[in-house]
Amino acid sequence: MPRVGRALIPVLILALSVAGFMILRATGPEAPAPAGEERSWPVRGFVAEPGTHRPSVMLYGRSASASDATLRAAVQGDVGTVSARIGQHVEQGDLLVRIDPADARLALRQAEAEVRELEGALESEELRARYDREALIREREMRDIARRGLDRARNLRERDMGSDRDVDDARERLEQAELTVQNREEAIADAPMRIAGAEARLDRARAAVEQAELDLERTEIRAPFDARVTAVRTSPGERARVGDELVRLFDVDDVEIRAGLPVSLEPRLEALLAEGRTLEASARNGGRQITSELVRIEGETRPGASASHGVFAIREGGRSLGLNRFLELDLRLPEEDDSLAVPFEALYGRDTMFRVIDGRLQSLKVERLGEYRSEAGDTLALVRNPDLSAGDVLIATRLPNAVDGLRVEVEDDEDLPTAAEAVREGDPDLQPQDAGDE
Repeated sequence: MPRVGRALIPVLILALSVAGFMILRATGPEAPAPAGEERSWPVRGFVAEPGTHRPSVMLYGRSASASDATLRAAVQGDVGTVSARIGQHVEQGDLLVRIDPADARLALRQAEAEVRELEGALESEELRARYDREALIREREMRDIARRGLDRARNLRERDMGSDRDVDDARERLEQAELTVQNREEAIADAPMRIAGAEARLDRARAAVEQAELDLERTEIRAPFDARVTAVRTSPGERARVGDELVRLFDVDDVEIRAGLPVSLEPRLEALLAEGRTLEASARNGGRQITSELVRIEGETRPGASASHGVFAIREGGRSLGLNRFLELDLRLPEEDDSLAVPFEALYGRDTMFRVIDGRLQSLKVERLGEYRSEAGDTLALVRNPDLSAGDVLIATRLPNAVDGLRVEVEDDEDLPTAAEAVREGDPDLQPQDAGDE
């Protein structure tokens, strides 16, 4: 057989095989289509019970103080005594640090000596002014005598009983008397300004004495209020300079809690504060109960934060609270009518729930009002939707494929629990069931 014929044999066999498969497939019987079966998902349900509830919001914050003071050295000197200790509670007026008062006492003595010197200078000016006024009277009398002498000399010269020289001498004596009176009058006129200058220098010196006395008092650094010491920056023997930090403390009666507020809640809280409503919050610190009240909202959002901070004034239990302590605050809000407490498992995302109608899901958009604490201590989400009615069946199971119209089977459909009871039940295994197995 030729070589080309042998090469075509495998190709012919393959072509015949494909043709036979196509004929068998075209003439064979068709398989019946599978019957459609809709699956249902088992879910836990609970009965809606709208009513009046008081919501609460869990906030997280830290303690701070509006009266966080840093005491610094007001005078220069060697540190003698340091009574303050970190963490110590001190009362207003307690001695914290004493600086050696030697330098301050020396400055006080110098200022007092200058005051005495200027007091003498002021008395001298007043005495001089009095003498000038008395001397002016005599000098004016001498000027009158010199004027009469000049008149006599002229009269004698006219009668040829005196010479021109006698007239000139009399005129010179009168001019000298006039000059003396003029100088004395100028001295008297300048006396009030000289006295005022002396009084000003004396006042300045007395102010220096008061400053020196104040500096002497400042050698003892005392607590400005009932406080707790947080830092001590000096020790005995160190040289303190003006402005050096010595002690840091905070007012134990002015401790606040600053907590971040949810963005969605901030406008509502601002409106409640504007109405004068009391917004209480509680926290615990080492087993101790702390009662506080929201008093204001900070007007600036801090860098790195998404919302503003609320400032809570502590009403009870805060004297033992340190600064920068992390706290969980339970903020109690006013009661809300037509609200519904639901398990958190019933929420999809932030504001979506599902209601069961005729065995199928229907989605609902709800308004989040906060959290609710039941009498049994359970924590539930508090929501509101005007379309919800008492007796509606809601689901409390997280379905990964929950959509409108999904077929579900509510467990214990005839004896559904309340929302609080649904919290204590565990989630069933999310396995679908055939509708024919119901």
